[in-house]
Amino acid sequence: MADTPRAEPIVPVDADTKDTTAVNTTSNSSTKSGVDIDGKATQGIVTATDDLTKQERAIETGSEIEKHGSAASDRDDDNDSDNDSTKRDETKFNTEKSILGSMSLQRMILTMTALGLAVFISSLDQTIVSGSLPTIAKQFDALGSVSWITTSFLLASTAMQPLYGRLSDIFGRIETLVAGLVVFLAGSAVCGASTSMGMLIGGRVVQGLGASSLMALSMVIISDISIERERGKITSVFAAIWAASSVLGPVFGGVFTQSKGGWPWVFYFSLPVGGAAGLFIILFLRLPRPRGSLVEKLKRVDFIGMVVLVGGIVMLLLALSFGGDTHPWDSPMVICLLVFSVITVAIFVIIEWKIPSEPIMPLRLFKNGNVGISLMQQLFIGATMFSPIFYVPIFFSVVMNSSPISAGLHLLPLMLPVPVFSIMTGFTVYKTGRYRELQWIGGTIMTAGIGLFRLLDENTTTGKSIGVLIPAGLGMGLTLQPMQLTLQTAIEGRDMATGTTLFVAIRSLGGSIGLAILQTVYTNTLSSSLANIISQFPEYAELILASANNQSLIYEAGVPAALKSAIILAYVKSLHYVFYGTIPFAAMVLILSLFIKHIPLRTVMIKTQGNSNVENNMD
Repeated sequence: MADTPRAEPIVPVDADTKDTTAVNTTSNSSTKSGVDIDGKATQGIVTATDDLTKQERAIETGSEIEKHGSAASDRDDDNDSDNDSTKRDETKFNTEKSILGSMSLQRMILTMTALGLAVFISSLDQTIVSGSLPTIAKQFDALGSVSWITTSFLLASTAMQPLYGRLSDIFGRIETLVAGLVVFLAGSAVCGASTSMGMLIGGRVVQGLGASSLMALSMVIISDISIERERGKITSVFAAIWAASSVLGPVFGGVFTQSKGGWPWVFYFSLPVGGAAGLFIILFLRLPRPRGSLVEKLKRVDFIGMVVLVGGIVMLLLALSFGGDTHPWDSPMVICLLVFSVITVAIFVIIEWKIPSEPIMPLRLFKNGNVGISLMQQLFIGATMFSPIFYVPIFFSVVMNSSPISAGLHLLPLMLPVPVFSIMTGFTVYKTGRYRELQWIGGTIMTAGIGLFRLLDENTTTGKSIGVLIPAGLGMGLTLQPMQLTLQTAIEGRDMATGTTLFVAIRSLGGSIGLAILQTVYTNTLSSSLANIISQFPEYAELILASANNQSLIYEAGVPAALKSAIILAYVKSLHYVFYGTIPFAAMVLILSLFIKHIPLRTVMIKTQGNSNVENNMD
């Protein structure tokens, strides 16, 4: 497949001149001067061509609002048939040096630490509660509703993630990120202080609303301050943090639950970490504030689109949560939720197309085919990655009678290769400028690696499990960063935040869909197998049924060896079907990568809504 050319940015500006000049705009041309990131003077002149739209001129000088009369609305841009999505003009800074590269080493480290802590606590809270759920359920005597501790967080975070990109364009990156962090910390405090299951679930909703901003906007800010060609090196570090927190979550949860402070510290732990992250962000991360008063900014928010989109996502996630669990998949409740979620999303598309001047999700995002491919890949990679994170610990709990902490540590052979090979991928992309081929290699290894999970059986040793799990993690590490670059090379700078937050949200949604499908497979297969075992050991029917929620029961004294062996085989069989079901998800990531058109990575800074008019001294 041939590479897709990218139009060169507007005439480059000489970055070596040492005088500072102001931006001068006339009715016929635009004369612009640049300010480098250290605040030292640089000067250059760009004469804009007459065919630049008013919106393009506004973006180039750092404002989303028009500089010459009226602005061209985002909706008008969506209907502009002359806009070629792969051959577009991109404004760029006067220097090829990125904002991040222009920082002093100390400020760079502090900035990365702040964003890294934000990513860490948001990822950690997705899994940290798993080790404490039995204890919480026992304390509140609410085993039937304990699953909502996880579900409520997932609902809130997934529904809000797509919105934060546009909100940060309007209100500012740092302001929106800090606001999300405050909401997250407030939710954490409520969870830790909970005196009832309802209060805890409510706190998890608040936590999720805030947590969704942390991962998404951290990725957006990295896009604001880095060049595409170097970005893989930076985001690979955050992939390492995400992988580490995913593994450490259940471990931390188990440790805190067994500590003197008990399970509340599962949530209180986020307070000092999040507080440090917020302090570092405020003190050391400098990006410009968008112009306009609060009232003017509120008028720009697409409230109708926000409400409709959140409603559609929540209905879909509720259907996935109820289906096969509290309600059959063919129940009126589940069917209605699924149907209305589809209708709501269709209404959302029409709204974004016709109504707001600044849509929460401009349809021009999808003019380039690579965007759709990348988002579909995210859907399937989410399903692929969430499956082993959830089900591999169950395997070790059953076969090796591992504690929650030990079962979580058994994920290390799967998760450790992710950051290692993500970092290698980042440097490879930086050196070669190629990202499509890495997806082909990574997708192939990942699919084959998931297939190897079939080798996990009742006789598996620790050494064998390590060898089985490593290839899938290796393939994931090779695939994650190139997928993000596929998206970001295909969108304009002004849409970077919206595209990136949507990218992150789709992965979470894919994980939810994948787990719902695989949970149905797992539950049906296990129920059938356990029913057969009950017919053979009717006197142990109660224990057999209870083992579905507490695998450690089969290792209690007095359980016949034949019964224990039969239950273990039932679990292994059910988990094999889950692993078989994961293979198509991984294969789709590979198949979709074959249709990606290569768009050269930018080697210069482009203006986004978050970095325009950067004049701060970063030293």
